[in-house]
Amino acid sequence: MSEELQFSLAPMAGYTDLPFRRICRRFGLHYAYTALIDAGALTYGNRENPLILARGEEEPWLAVQLLGSIPEDIRVSGGLLQAMDFDAIDFNMGCPVRKVMQRQAGAALMRNPENALTCLKILRDSTDKPLTVKTRILSETDPEPTLRFCQALAGIGIDGLTIHGRLAGKVYSGPVAHAVIKAVREALKIPVCANGGIFSRADALQLAAETGCQHLMVARGAIGNPWIFRELQSRDCTVPSHQEICQVMHEHLQQMRDFYGEERAMIIGRKIVQSYLVGRGYRRSLRHQAVHIATWQDFLEFHRLVAQEGNGIF
Repeated sequence: MSEELQFSLAPMAGYTDLPFRRICRRFGLHYAYTALIDAGALTYGNRENPLILARGEEEPWLAVQLLGSIPEDIRVSGGLLQAMDFDAIDFNMGCPVRKVMQRQAGAALMRNPENALTCLKILRDSTDKPLTVKTRILSETDPEPTLRFCQALAGIGIDGLTIHGRLAGKVYSGPVAHAVIKAVREALKIPVCANGGIFSRADALQLAAETGCQHLMVARGAIGNPWIFRELQSRDCTVPSHQEICQVMHEHLQQMRDFYGEERAMIIGRKIVQSYLVGRGYRRSLRHQAVHIATWQDFLEFHRLVAQEGNGIF
């Protein structure tokens, strides 16, 4: 079973930009998504759009994830995305972030199935690209509400479905409801991808075994750990060395600098730097110094301190 598994990188706002995906692809990632792009931002031309939608020439498969709840914005943005170089369009019905929920988008669409289906049908009619949906569960113990919702989505004519096995209100906490995902997978004829709780190959194998899904999505487990795709694809569970951590962290920030420009990249890159160091034996006081990075020289000095730190913990 594990030989047939396919892994994708989840769309994560603030993380899955082009530099992040390039780093992950170095270690075996094939299927990836852009960060969420708002249908209204697409419709009215937000200046951030080119950065979110950027696709590297070397990227083998990339889907765009669309967020929205206003039918007319969905129609316009669907037409715009139809003309762009993406392998699929994924519609978000699972984002639990408060500001998204307040706009009745993301996971809030699960509370308003009529509008969810209206938006999805408009999007289906706007594109002939493969169309998928990313959603969450509606009950941790009873598969029936989630199953009914997903069957309605499938009835629109989508080509695949990803289910994060947690309630929107739980965000990322608590166990993943394997039984609910399994029930949906067994009932639908389209591919179902399981999402939630993958931080290692063992986690992935358990999720696959308990849901029966051959498609698995990795989210937070890849932040600061692009090596997870090497582990998942090749069974190579080798822990990255201190030297490799320093090298990849430097490469990641360099790519961000090239992509965003120095000032913005260093601000965004603070959390990226910290993610490479957390849980790997580096002092908290050292990790905290990343919040002061404002220039490339600041990063190089921080990087030098990290390199020195490794001599004492590896």
